[in-house]
Amino acid sequence: MSPDRPADTTASRCPMAAAREAAVPLHGQTEEPAPEVMEDLRRRFGSLAPVEVAPGVLAWVLLSYELNRSVLQDPHDFPRDPRRWAEAKEGRATPDRVPGPFWYFRNALSSDEPDHSRYREVIEDALSILTAARTHTVVDEYVRELMAEPAARGRSDLVDDLAFRLPLVLLNRAFGLDDTQGEQLVGLMRQVWDGGAEAEAAMGGLFGYAQSVTLQRREEPGDDVVSRMILHGNGLDDEEVAHQLILIISAAHDPLMNLIANTLHALLTDRGSRADVMSGNARVEELVDIVLWKAPPIFLMPGRYPARSMELEGWTVGEGDCLIMGYGPAHADPRVIEHLDLTSPSGTRAHLAFGTGPHQCPARNLARQIGVDAVATVFRMLPDMALTVPADELSWRRSPFAHGLDALPVTFAPVQTAAPRNPQTPTSGGQSCPHDPDPSSSSRETTGGSPGRSGKRAPLRALWSRISRSGP
Repeated sequence: MSPDRPADTTASRCPMAAAREAAVPLHGQTEEPAPEVMEDLRRRFGSLAPVEVAPGVLAWVLLSYELNRSVLQDPHDFPRDPRRWAEAKEGRATPDRVPGPFWYFRNALSSDEPDHSRYREVIEDALSILTAARTHTVVDEYVRELMAEPAARGRSDLVDDLAFRLPLVLLNRAFGLDDTQGEQLVGLMRQVWDGGAEAEAAMGGLFGYAQSVTLQRREEPGDDVVSRMILHGNGLDDEEVAHQLILIISAAHDPLMNLIANTLHALLTDRGSRADVMSGNARVEELVDIVLWKAPPIFLMPGRYPARSMELEGWTVGEGDCLIMGYGPAHADPRVIEHLDLTSPSGTRAHLAFGTGPHQCPARNLARQIGVDAVATVFRMLPDMALTVPADELSWRRSPFAHGLDALPVTFAPVQTAAPRNPQTPTSGGQSCPHDPDPSSSSRETTGGSPGRSGKRAPLRALWSRISRSGP
């Protein structure tokens, strides 16, 4: 079937009217998993699909790898600031009608220059205290602590017991929060990611709580990320600091939770891939890179807003239209998969899971390392883990934006483990065990280039082939 085109709808009416007539609803919780929804859009429209993010509110989803990459790397023609959104300016899009990650915050992700660089410098400097070597040790300790009780029981939900809680613990310690504060912040952020009726109220609650934490840290600064942002020479006010805090939480918790769970899912649902990793024929790092391709933790992400009206993939896209980045569909683009070099990290690391261009995630290497270390540690602890239910009975979140599991139940032989008494924080001192894997292998550059070619590595190709058949 050839893709639907504007000409198929009408040749005489306004191009925007044709787009609105063709637009497919994409709001709230989807009836089908997001990958299936996106493939249906690809079959119907090709590389660019008109959608409704609320009844009568037009946006566009980018479905091809090259289109996503070119837009992300062109801040001149495709600015980031959501205040440009034409549907909002004209009153059709409002926060109550379009909940979720569409709206402007005074942070590095939502801003263009000069504010973008000013905010990003603060975030990068504040996160610099989370060094790779220290974080490697801390992740191992926290995984053992979190999994000590489930290990003794012989059963676990790896989403609830590990994937959800590990980023929460790391955020708590890095921000100087207690467990109650951190859990409330993350719960609100999950509601924002999932959209729906609760998202607008969650966004308001999230900002209010982040602002109160910022005020506390200004009165009582410490050696933590929030205090470092407050004291940075760029002189952010309290609202700006709170907005960077919200950004870090949104980027650090839900995506990292999904990355850990999706990687564990890949190992639990394919015996060959698991055997390769457990025997040393393939590394956990390689599996994580493939999961970032096959099951990216963030599937869609608003947005870019064209600086002028233009022709794009056969459609007339208006100035200020919302372009939704399609990381998941870009990775499934048959044109890029056909030419992807699976024998080299330069191919598998050309994914867009952390973005590309000036707004690429500044903590992408650290996030990848945490995912690698978490998965490696839990499989060292519990090498005989097996799913409690058939793989096709696992439930996936119905959010069009966040791609992850609702639960990942497993059983294993009960193990008595000694949880660390006083795990270090990511910002504290301490040396890694000299026999631990070198964390530098997980902290190399992970994204941003085109799929490349180098020497043959058969295990990597085999991993990809098997996961492509058994993944979500």
